[in-house]
Amino acid sequence: MKRSSILLLIPIFLAFSGSAVEQKSKGAVVTNSEMSADSLLALADDIFQTRDYQKALTSYLDVVKVAGKEFNYSVEAEALSQCARMNLLLGNKEEGRTFLEKAGLKARESDPYGWSRYLGVRGRFEWRDDDLTTARRTFDQMYEYCTVNSLWGRAVDAAHMIAIVANDPNEQIEWGKKGIEAAEANEIESWLGPLWNNLAGTYYDIKDFENALECYLKARKYHWRFSGEMGKLFADYHVGMTYRYLGQYDESKKWLRPVLAWAERLENHSAIGQACEDLGECEIGTGNKAGGIELLKRARSEYVKAGFDKSWPDLIQNIDKRLTGLGG
Repeated sequence: MKRSSILLLIPIFLAFSGSAVEQKSKGAVVTNSEMSADSLLALADDIFQTRDYQKALTSYLDVVKVAGKEFNYSVEAEALSQCARMNLLLGNKEEGRTFLEKAGLKARESDPYGWSRYLGVRGRFEWRDDDLTTARRTFDQMYEYCTVNSLWGRAVDAAHMIAIVANDPNEQIEWGKKGIEAAEANEIESWLGPLWNNLAGTYYDIKDFENALECYLKARKYHWRFSGEMGKLFADYHVGMTYRYLGQYDESKKWLRPVLAWAERLENHSAIGQACEDLGECEIGTGNKAGGIELLKRARSEYVKAGFDKSWPDLIQNIDKRLTGLGG
């Protein structure tokens, strides 16, 4: 199982409720229908950061309408791009592609905000289409464009995506470090958890567990400052997991036992399964084969509850092979 694929982002987000935003000055209340397209885009972006993609889609659609009435083509291009991205995240790729085409007609290279947002979403569609070569070109273009226009947050996003789509691990490491350097230089600390996490995942994939651990520990520092509860949980899990691969079983269990208890409280079957699988391997590694087998069996059960027997059958097959090999 590729643990590095569980990437739990995102920066601290602003929460709000209701359809009206209260303005403290003069006691006025401004409804969404009275707000400018720029203000509505900012609110929609805040909703996006909460990962409520359906609600964010509704908000971005409102932005499109208002931006069209204002002839604000820059905001309209950004909102259309985000409508495409929300549909991609919601599993509606073809519907999202329609919005992406509309965004492409509105976006202009002379408009830094609209063009950079469009490039970021276009590249993600190319990535999800498994056209990694084209996606790489798009994110390269986005990185250069955002650097020239001092859009440092979006430059970091581009570097982050280049590290994901690059085929060569050395390139993944190079671009992971570039993203980290850009985020640190421009004090975009909320990106550092995901960036260190991705770099750790690359080291993990090439079995450089010493460097993976160092990066996961750095990622954890930022996830605990900026991420939500699941981000914090998996930050701790990744540290414990990597200690296991280093053969430091006692240290691994110190991290994984609290993770398991935490996952149980949240009733998160995926996280429970992962903690049980690694704890099982720790028990086997320290000579407690019977205890390890029981934990692996529980991991399998939790993976099935999480639906991985249908969405990730290879995972179930691998744990079945492991149990068979152990005589379990």
